[in-house]
Amino acid sequence: MGNTLEKDKYKDNQYSKMSFYDKLKNKLENKLKSKELQKLPKTYYILGKILILKLDKSLIKHKKIIGKTILEILPYVHTVVLDKGIKGVKRKPKIEIIAGCRSTQTMHKEHGKQFLLDVSENMWSKGNKAERERMLKSIKQGEIIVDMFAGIGYWAIYVAEKAKKVYAIDINPKAIEYLRRNAYLNHVQSKIEILEGDCRKFASPLEGIADRIIIGYIYDTERFLPAALKIAKKHCIIHFHKNVAEKDILKVKKKLEKYGSVKFRKVKSYAPKIWHVVYDIRV
Repeated sequence: MGNTLEKDKYKDNQYSKMSFYDKLKNKLENKLKSKELQKLPKTYYILGKILILKLDKSLIKHKKIIGKTILEILPYVHTVVLDKGIKGVKRKPKIEIIAGCRSTQTMHKEHGKQFLLDVSENMWSKGNKAERERMLKSIKQGEIIVDMFAGIGYWAIYVAEKAKKVYAIDINPKAIEYLRRNAYLNHVQSKIEILEGDCRKFASPLEGIADRIIIGYIYDTERFLPAALKIAKKHCIIHFHKNVAEKDILKVKKKLEKYGSVKFRKVKSYAPKIWHVVYDIRV
């Protein structure tokens, strides 16, 4: 009896040390072909109690059994969602529930902040956690900050901690709805002024107001730089986010130097040899 208990305990310990991929592969080894097992996802991210992942095209036909298996190996997850990318200028996620509860609303906690969001309506900038920490440390008390792509507040809520005022802009009415609720949840509603619409139309009303500007949009970011420069006051820092081919990172830096001094940091890998880079421009 004692030996059986020890063996069971050993097996449990060994299983707990296995990676997500290995656990998934172990559970599905009799249900998928060998080639399919090799293509099972190795990464995912969790918002609240919702797990979001991408699947290789060859595994789409098995999405239901994969989702159900994930619920078995990660019991704290309530819903498994397939990530199909971001759609349109309003940055609306394209998702599909493949297992678990049908609700796509969840409460996500990070760095002591609370974010209510709907993963079918609101984009979450995964991978930006370290960048938010870095930027928060660089902010001085009493700054006026403009967040040109505020979303549900994943930048604005953090920077409001030190800012005198945050102007949070977004074109998506669903994002604005959650941004407003998250400002109240985190007790920073008095510091955040929410503006709905294309951020460029606010360049004149906000002219020369900002000590710091966040352009958290990684596609064709240059389109929004003229508006940011108009909003900026002297010595303003513009956090210019962009997806850049690795070979072009220094070329982009050189182009941006005509506006002021520039430092850059790789935030995360976006695709093979493509990086999400933030350029800090001091104008």
